[in-house]
Amino acid sequence: MPVTLPQLSRRGFFTAVAGTLIYRPTFAADADPHRVALLSDSHIGEKAEEIARDCNMADRLKQVVAEVLKLDPKPACAVVNGDLAYKTGTAAEYALFAKLIDPVREAGIPLHLALGNHDHFDRFAEGLATLRPKEKPVAGEQVLVVELPRANLFVLDSYDPKNTIGGKLGESQLKWLTEALDARKDKPAMVIVHHPLQFEPDKAGKYGGLADSTLLWPVLKERKQVKAYVYGHTHTWKFAEKDGIHLINLPAIGYPFAKAEISGWVDVALGTAGAKFTVHGIDPKHKDHGKSVELVWRKA
Repeated sequence: MPVTLPQLSRRGFFTAVAGTLIYRPTFAADADPHRVALLSDSHIGEKAEEIARDCNMADRLKQVVAEVLKLDPKPACAVVNGDLAYKTGTAAEYALFAKLIDPVREAGIPLHLALGNHDHFDRFAEGLATLRPKEKPVAGEQVLVVELPRANLFVLDSYDPKNTIGGKLGESQLKWLTEALDARKDKPAMVIVHHPLQFEPDKAGKYGGLADSTLLWPVLKERKQVKAYVYGHTHTWKFAEKDGIHLINLPAIGYPFAKAEISGWVDVALGTAGAKFTVHGIDPKHKDHGKSVELVWRKA
């Protein structure tokens, strides 16, 4: 089932080229083509007053949206990397999410949405069908390339209807990704997936991360244009590196699993040889609020 559902913007267009769905933004005078806002794990409930772990998720997303709208210059696009909904992706959860996130789209900032394990594609697609591009290059999957001047963003689908916690890409999507990457060797690639890598099952034989990581990783490792793997799911803000590829764990908007962990969103500045990631905390007094990490891309 599809996961990534890009929201249409007044600036930019979708096109299908050689079986690949591509979003090519056209930049307004007040936008920075090298800036990207990364959001994840909003966990919006059915009612605006809903609370989880002492956090009001709707108020938090509203705050983040307001901060993104105040960016000057505006970002080239914004990505919400899964777990839009709080529990099971009900129609009411998506209705409230849409209401809260809509100002981003209305401001002319291209918005791309991915689904996580707390989402439900059928209900999302039914309630927000107008957000789906007609072209579907991979049967049963919604995959997308966002082409920016200094990087290509590959937004993938890791939703697995058979696993309420973990995720999976599947054979057809891996084939599509391989071909899409091979057709774009000229710019750095950032692969964006909701689930973290997991190369072996846990002691119970289950996957809470990406179940087919062992199949995905050679695809990424062998293609030197791949510089980063961006994921959410764990509600943790951290960086790691594997085979020269940066592993970037986005913080959650809705709530942290550990009270000491920062919640918020990430402002990305794409450079010619790397990128700077700046975290914006829901709590501006958090020790990590405003901190930046500058990454250098591995050599091609």
